[in-house]
Amino acid sequence: MAAAAMAEQESARNGARNRGGVQRVEGKLRASVEKGDYYEAHQMYRTLFFRYMAQSKHAEARELMCSGALLFFSHGQQNSAADLSMLVLESLEKAEVEVADELLESLAKLFSLMDPNSPERVAFVSRALKWSSGGSGKLGHPRLHQLLALTLWKEQNYCESRYHFLHSSDGEGCANMLVEYSTARGFRSEVDMFVAQAVLQFLCLKNKSSASVVFTTYTQKHPSIEGGPPFVQPLLNFIWFLLLAVDGGKLTVFTVLCEQYQPSLRRDPMYNEVRAGEGELGVGRRGRGEEGGEGGEAGGRAEKGEKLGGGGRRGEKGEKLGGGGGEAEGLGEKLPGTAPAQCPPPAVPRQDRTALLRRAAQADVILRRLAREPPEQPHGLLGAGGRGQPGRQQPHRARLTPAEPQIQRGRGARGPRPGRVP
Repeated sequence: MAAAAMAEQESARNGARNRGGVQRVEGKLRASVEKGDYYEAHQMYRTLFFRYMAQSKHAEARELMCSGALLFFSHGQQNSAADLSMLVLESLEKAEVEVADELLESLAKLFSLMDPNSPERVAFVSRALKWSSGGSGKLGHPRLHQLLALTLWKEQNYCESRYHFLHSSDGEGCANMLVEYSTARGFRSEVDMFVAQAVLQFLCLKNKSSASVVFTTYTQKHPSIEGGPPFVQPLLNFIWFLLLAVDGGKLTVFTVLCEQYQPSLRRDPMYNEVRAGEGELGVGRRGRGEEGGEGGEAGGRAEKGEKLGGGGRRGEKGEKLGGGGGEAEGLGEKLPGTAPAQCPPPAVPRQDRTALLRRAAQADVILRRLAREPPEQPHGLLGAGGRGQPGRQQPHRARLTPAEPQIQRGRGARGPRPGRVP
């Protein structure tokens, strides 16, 4: 017991001595930076880093590089600060440190201070996400994705922010960002397309809970969306029913939805992927002997990176849905046709639910006629397949009234025809 106590005391003294040495070195380096000797201070930081790493003092090396990077950022030395930030990642990789919130927040802080247009920032975030995944082949830790998304949102880089929100678990934050994105960069007629793309992408990434949170929060907080469901916009009703279909997992319901809402799905050509990818959205898989006939080509589209309603800023390509590696399986709850008893039956019988969906779609048509909405055409920010190519807005034709002359109907005016003797 006495020997163990002495060992602990010796270890504590060594730790205090090391911290004192690091603080003295930091003081000298800070003085060099304050005097403007940036190059000399930068080289000294690098020398100390490799010395600490050779002595397996990974924590001391990481703390020194992090404080040095923040110091260089405060003096506008982007290149030196970015180099020390990369050394922070190197210390984490070689020490095989477990992922912790404190480390993720430190990396996000360094990311937020980097020049948004610098190539070093791209390399830094790629390497940081790879480390945070723990070598599991995933796309990075959800918490780090959330912190990166919040930083990009503050920079009004909505497209990149949406990508990182999709790989996080912050559905509410994603919805708030999309509301700002829609009001700042989109047309009024596109309010439904912003959230539709996000919900479909969340479903393809097997994140049904975030998809529901995004849809609910967006429709409640967007100033151009009236209370619902049901909504005035048919596409929002389609997404609402789609989330219910994912819960039930029935392919028949999904097929009826796509048939009844074809006018809305034709607004963006990329929505055709929805009809072909019901397996990815968690409403059953197609194959021999299963409901839906022969198919099965839908699985794996998210892993292959095919675009699904990309959208974004003008001139930008649609986002690719990188769902990570893995086999082509359905997303959400998978209900193979051979074992239907694995999930509880839907609350409404299938025949009644199908009729209900048809009546809801017909109600959408009536609402649109009452509101006298213009025909839905791909246009503006998210039109033409969501690639940011502004399509042509079709002029709205006023409805004919009985008081209007019937020449407009192509039947000619009443009275004798030209050239005929009365």
